[in-house]
Amino acid sequence: MIKQYAVGLFTVIFVCCGIFQTLAQDRCGTVEMTQQLRDKNLLREDDNRFESWIGERRRSRASGRVQSGPYRIPVVVHIIHKGEAVGTGVNISDEQVRSQIKVLNRDFNRLNTDASSTPSEFAGVAAKLDIEFVLAKQNPAGEPTTGIVRVRGSKNTWTVNDDATLKAQSYWPAEDYLNLWVTDLSSGLLGYAQFPVSSLAGLESAENNRLTDGVAIDYTVTGSLDDGNFNLTSSFNRGRTATHEVGHFFGLRHIWGDDNGLCGGNGDYVADTPDQGNSTSGCPSHPQTACSVHTMFQNYMDYTNDACMNLFTSGQADRMMTVIENSPRRASLLVSDGADDPSPVQDDLAIRSITSPVENICAGSVVPSIRVVNEGTNPVTTARIELYVNGVVKETRDVVFNNPVAVAADAPVTFSPLSLATGSNTVKVKLIKTNGASDGKTDDNEKSVTALVPENISMPFTERFVTQPAAWKLGNADGLTAWSVRTATKENASNTALYMKFFNASEALGAEDIVFTPVVDLSSATDPYLAFDVAYAGNQSAADGLKVYVITDCSNSLSGGSQVYSKSGSALATAQNSGIAFVPSGESDWRKEIVSLRDYAGLSNVQLAFVGVNARGNNLYLDNIAVTGSADADAAITAIVSPSPVRCDSAVAPVIKVKNTGEVAVTSFKITGMVDNVQQLMVIFNDLAITPGQEQEITLPGIILSPGENRFTTTLSETNGFFDKNDTDNRKEVISVLNKASDLIPLRQYFDDGSYADQWTITNPADGMRWETVGTNYGQSLYFNSDHNINIGDEAWLVSPVLDFTQTNVASVFFDLSYQNADFGSKKEGAREVFKVLASKDCGSTYEVLLSEDAGVLTGMDAAVTEVPSSEAQWRRQFVNLSSLAGEGQMRIAFVVSNGHVNDLYLDNIEFYLSDNPAPQSVDQPYSVYGTDPSGPAEFYITFNLSTRQDVAYALIDVTGKQVTSGNLSSVLNQTYTIDPKNTPQGIYVMRLRIGEQQYSTRVFLK
Repeated sequence: MIKQYAVGLFTVIFVCCGIFQTLAQDRCGTVEMTQQLRDKNLLREDDNRFESWIGERRRSRASGRVQSGPYRIPVVVHIIHKGEAVGTGVNISDEQVRSQIKVLNRDFNRLNTDASSTPSEFAGVAAKLDIEFVLAKQNPAGEPTTGIVRVRGSKNTWTVNDDATLKAQSYWPAEDYLNLWVTDLSSGLLGYAQFPVSSLAGLESAENNRLTDGVAIDYTVTGSLDDGNFNLTSSFNRGRTATHEVGHFFGLRHIWGDDNGLCGGNGDYVADTPDQGNSTSGCPSHPQTACSVHTMFQNYMDYTNDACMNLFTSGQADRMMTVIENSPRRASLLVSDGADDPSPVQDDLAIRSITSPVENICAGSVVPSIRVVNEGTNPVTTARIELYVNGVVKETRDVVFNNPVAVAADAPVTFSPLSLATGSNTVKVKLIKTNGASDGKTDDNEKSVTALVPENISMPFTERFVTQPAAWKLGNADGLTAWSVRTATKENASNTALYMKFFNASEALGAEDIVFTPVVDLSSATDPYLAFDVAYAGNQSAADGLKVYVITDCSNSLSGGSQVYSKSGSALATAQNSGIAFVPSGESDWRKEIVSLRDYAGLSNVQLAFVGVNARGNNLYLDNIAVTGSADADAAITAIVSPSPVRCDSAVAPVIKVKNTGEVAVTSFKITGMVDNVQQLMVIFNDLAITPGQEQEITLPGIILSPGENRFTTTLSETNGFFDKNDTDNRKEVISVLNKASDLIPLRQYFDDGSYADQWTITNPADGMRWETVGTNYGQSLYFNSDHNINIGDEAWLVSPVLDFTQTNVASVFFDLSYQNADFGSKKEGAREVFKVLASKDCGSTYEVLLSEDAGVLTGMDAAVTEVPSSEAQWRRQFVNLSSLAGEGQMRIAFVVSNGHVNDLYLDNIEFYLSDNPAPQSVDQPYSVYGTDPSGPAEFYITFNLSTRQDVAYALIDVTGKQVTSGNLSSVLNQTYTIDPKNTPQGIYVMRLRIGEQQYSTRVFLK
């Protein structure tokens, strides 16, 4: 039977050989791989410690071999192919495998026909090992085998960095078999081996590395043309790659010692191999000289062509025998039953395989099934078999075979359906009885499989990689490098994303790192899509790649998947080439990719695999991976709330209104903002929950406006991570004027010339029709040409300068409007322009409504006005109380007309008062003195009506010329002042006024 051994802790060294003769120094990755293992703390035994151990063992074995006769080494050859027919491509024939075993036996026992080609100066040290390599005759369960296992690989090509994944495709216990993997090795490799280790304790876990122990070689160098017409590489067609690698497996180093050309060093630690500075390639003629001696380039541990290799030395043979007799998992091969024919016994039913579940299965019900084989000497009619899941007995099955299982025949056995939990499940079957009694051989009565059930994820979903998601399978099994989550600037803020280090990567060229998503149910999907954000910057000499596969069998394998996306190099790049490690610096370094999954609609078990292909170029980032059943989300920008039409502050955080106009919830979208066609913001909003029909205000990051008129444009895209169903309503634009001009109240504004334009702002936020000037009975007036404006709701704004209301407790504004109520022909009866007066307390950042009415209601004009106003009767004086704004220092007043496409609206004579009197004294002259009737009080009033604000000095003079009272008034325009000459005798007085440069006098009678 196959014996199991408890081995101690050990170290691992990988040795690999390449195929490029012109670059012999790069054909083997011993030094590089060893350093990688040490960097990752996977290798703790250094060369000196191993060599010290082997030196002690060599001295102790001086007494001779531990057993007589040839050492028999059972070999299992795992052919990891691409699905080809046997004898085609990677799936080489049995004859080619057997040829390789013949080569090993000839070369290690010096029975090779070219042994006579060994130069005479080396013939005296040429040696044999007395060893026999045997294709395994029984498998780990004790069943007969040819020693050849064929497996369809999960990949088509493999590198050293795929080592653990490759060998997990098919593996027999390394304590009992020399595992030889034959496959398609990429990156220019012929093969590589795992170096033996000492038996010294305290180094590392043997269990971790026993699963990779053995030799891997390329299918194009397996076997020899001496044994058949095999399709082999011309320079390596005699099977010596396996000879070389098995030499490493038994402890030999390269003959030149991998010491960078050093002469006089330890070299390969073998005394009878000449000192050699470096490797030899091709097939040179003898002699060749290095380090002042003739090189032994004919040695199997050099890099010459197969036809030029022909010997191991006595020192090498002694070193290998020491390793075979002493190293863990080498000594155990000598007592393995794998090379012996199995011995049949009575009532021996073996569990050949578990056919269901397999290693990767979809969630749901599964019917466990196995195949049993009769390895005994008599037919089997009954059996009792137990089924375990994660150590718990799920079913005990008493099987009665309707047709007895004949000797060497097999039969299926099924169990009751069961459901496996998400994650890893160990399913084990155990044979309890055969033909009602104990089974004749117990070594083959158990088998187990670890079935991985991937997690399911609801659709639609978006993964933003805030942390590494537990349900996603990231990276390679070898642990050398893998996808990880790291900081990557995005959305103008700190962000985390999925990251693959390709810049100065230690992986081999062409190495693939894979991310598997959980399983997604697309059974209800009508038009599914995949979306993801990618960021990548290449460099001048390398082109990394990204591929996406769809897998529908929950296999976590690309072999059965379909490629739906592939880009590399410049096609993949989102940023300029860089000679330093790339890290995205902002949203502009990212690009969204959208891939249709329409071919997979209706399928219930869909996985996605993201594959990074290493060219050692630059780093690759993924983020916001999302899947939806149909890209039918629909959002609209309904309004831009901010920036306002006229404001003071250049810095503003825009506010927009977004409405869900679709039938599914809106959870995310991207907003871009531009000022005068220059992008100033780009932001993705996630974790939203805008239900159908709902409208929500969204505050955006800040932008900067320039003095004067600014055109702010905002665009919505990537709704729910994909695209918007109707993008015609995804863009809004607003005109915002930055004007900091200020003025005082009282204030009067006419429009007879253009002098108001520096202080007052005329605009239309939608860039439509604006207030214009036209001649009326008041000279030049503002008007809005609604009669010719078909854009209903279009707004024209007239906005005051910034006004200071801090010096008053009351205020008001008057203005004249002219508008016709009557309906005309085709215009809709009852339609009106809407006129509004708005106020801003914050210099124009926000506005509130003081007055909003139909223009017709405000004016009350019923007479037809077919032309512009030509008389005062066609105007209506309007009053708005502004006292609620008193005390504010950053006031603006806006006069806004909203288009109804009915008739024109006229505006003139805007006048601000420092009072809230809706009917102030009417004054036609510059001033009026009143309240001096003899029956009235002693105080009297002066109301001014000046064209511009001016300072006024006044004095009250009696008949003798004596000044009774006087004062100075500043910024006088339209105010009314009270003059109170207290304790002044009644009589006639003269009020003298100086207004600007003009002098005025008025006679006043005081009681």
